[in-house]
Amino acid sequence: MAQISHTQKKYTSQEFLDREETAEQRSEYIDGHIYGMAGGTASHIQISFNLTKLLTEKLRGKCRAYQSEMKVRVERENAFYYPDVTLVCGEQKFYRGRQDVVENPLLLVEVLSDSTKEYDKNDKFFSYQKIDTFTEYLLVSQDKYAIQQYIRQADGNWKIKATIGADSELYLESVDITVPMREVYDLVEI
Repeated sequence: MAQISHTQKKYTSQEFLDREETAEQRSEYIDGHIYGMAGGTASHIQISFNLTKLLTEKLRGKCRAYQSEMKVRVERENAFYYPDVTLVCGEQKFYRGRQDVVENPLLLVEVLSDSTKEYDKNDKFFSYQKIDTFTEYLLVSQDKYAIQQYIRQADGNWKIKATIGADSELYLESVDITVPMREVYDLVEI
């Protein structure tokens, strides 16, 4: 989702959450500032749906996959984000008991758009890294069969991989599953 505007006024995290409950459009919250988000394209929505469905099917009973309606809290950044896909395995940790904000994602996915790809690859990724449970990050192209993958190593460094091509398979190390690229991009016009 593309950021479209941000507020000048600083808000508390509770003010943000209260505002989100009645807002007509979603926003992200970063250290007191609220950033409005633009809607996604048909390809963006389809890829997010496909990945959520694939993760749910392959990890049934072990993990929960959420589409972009689930917020992720980054406590050390005082931020709330809406990743395109959020995967939580094991017990879920909800922010202050709220059922719409998780604090312990294992894997996060952002479907790239021209307006947000640099932000998703840099600032947002650096923020996500401050979540202790976060170990794998996918940046998914909308217009070609290409996924950049970042995997946290035992020493805290990140390994970078790329899966390219319709006949390729994406191996997700954090959950030990393989996903065919054709299924990630099912019904997407490339």
